[in-house]
Amino acid sequence: MAVRFIPCDAVIGAEGGGVSLRQLPDAVTIEAVEEGLEHYGGLIFRAQEITPEEQVAWSRALGPLALTQRVGARLPHLPEIFIVGNTIDPPVTFSPKTEQDDLEWHTDHIHHEITARASMLVAKATPSHGGDTLFACMYTAYDHLSPDQKATVDGLRVIHSVSGLRAYLRGQGHEATANQPYEKPDIAVERPLVRHHPRTGRKALYFGSHITVGVVGWHEDQARRFIRDLTAHACQPAFQYRHQWQVGDAVLWDNRRVLHAGTLYDMERETRLMHRTTFQETEELRP
Repeated sequence: MAVRFIPCDAVIGAEGGGVSLRQLPDAVTIEAVEEGLEHYGGLIFRAQEITPEEQVAWSRALGPLALTQRVGARLPHLPEIFIVGNTIDPPVTFSPKTEQDDLEWHTDHIHHEITARASMLVAKATPSHGGDTLFACMYTAYDHLSPDQKATVDGLRVIHSVSGLRAYLRGQGHEATANQPYEKPDIAVERPLVRHHPRTGRKALYFGSHITVGVVGWHEDQARRFIRDLTAHACQPAFQYRHQWQVGDAVLWDNRRVLHAGTLYDMERETRLMHRTTFQETEELRP
């Protein structure tokens, strides 16, 4: 069956058909997935009842995989699987404390020496309410800046550090998660705020609402206000797709042009378990 994509009713996202994650993709399927990934930003594959081994094998066919630096959150017999949810101690969560709190918008591994070009979550257990994931299109966010704003952001370099994520998690009451050790020491990484997608050359904003902790050459307070205002613009509802998870859903997204954020769920009474594979960046970022 040929691969096909049906666009979601949003500026981003498409449901994919003709793809089984149980079967290793051939060259035609890989090219179709890569093209769809850039074009739509996120691809949803429903009813994928797969094992962790099958998830890793399918993911590896698309390119090299990266391991999470949170050693305690790796699946013990298959470290390429990053366990996201509240089934391990401490839990891995990026969710706010209340509906009124800020979301933690980010693109995976932006604070690492080598970033992530894409990620895939497979839902293994979902809460009865909440726990959705929001995805925001950074092509659209950049395109809707004014000419003066584009001139400003095109010339900026920003600083990313896990210290920003840790501060957010502490503020949401996730103290144990915030203190979870990483395999490597925390570092600060400097990158352009605007990146060109290596497949098309299109410009996208490339930052995170909390993982981005500074702007090169700016005062800390000025940088914080700027990132807050940029997040409000870039992640506004009109630029979003909301995914309401069902067990067996697999969502693959392009970290080069998409931000995502987890939403609130009752961690005390509900179970949420996701298995993530993370695709290592293979292209150099250019200003």
